[in-house]
Amino acid sequence: MKLPGTEKLVPVFRHILMTCSLIACMANAHADADADYQRGRDAYHTGDLVGSMEPLKKAADAGHARAQALYGAILDDAELDDEAVKYLKMSAAQNDPDGQYGLAKMYFTGEAKAPDDAEAGRLMHAAAAQDHRFAVITLALAYVRGDTRLGAGDSNSPTAGQMLIKAAEYGEVQAVEALSSAYRKGLYGLAVDPAKADYWAGRLAGILGTQKKGARK
Repeated sequence: MKLPGTEKLVPVFRHILMTCSLIACMANAHADADADYQRGRDAYHTGDLVGSMEPLKKAADAGHARAQALYGAILDDAELDDEAVKYLKMSAAQNDPDGQYGLAKMYFTGEAKAPDDAEAGRLMHAAAAQDHRFAVITLALAYVRGDTRLGAGDSNSPTAGQMLIKAAEYGEVQAVEALSSAYRKGLYGLAVDPAKADYWAGRLAGILGTQKKGARK
């Protein structure tokens, strides 16, 4: 016997149960994808390339952005460009910096056809904005060259100086050298600052000295 006023509660309750079940399934799937990604990444970093592929692909196919980026990078290294682009695009679409950098690199080197001339630069800038180390260094050196292909043609823009400072802080030799000169001459959108110029010149001397000592050993 149904109580008056409960006729609509049953379908509503069923809807709530179905929604909760769906959320639980999605959470479990995400946890499984995370576990597969960790297993694949760990195998990759220990040199077990073959052992990394199956869990990485499984996680990537489940929509895991970092797994898609790493799996795509491995495929890129193997010259499987069409498959690599597919996974890197999925990762980049989720705003993953590794995916953005990997896809930008493939567009820039001509390994894949970009939808337009500006796409490699857009993706590289997007990855650099998330402090992706290689994207930052790539853009910093692109600004030094005035490389329009990566949207780095304006060497006096504020972004040029920002990328150069970050790349120098990462220890990139060319960036350190360019930054010292920039503070000496007022380049790359940076004001003249003799103290900072001397600081980065000292950093450069230290890096080069360390490299020379290492070469003599």
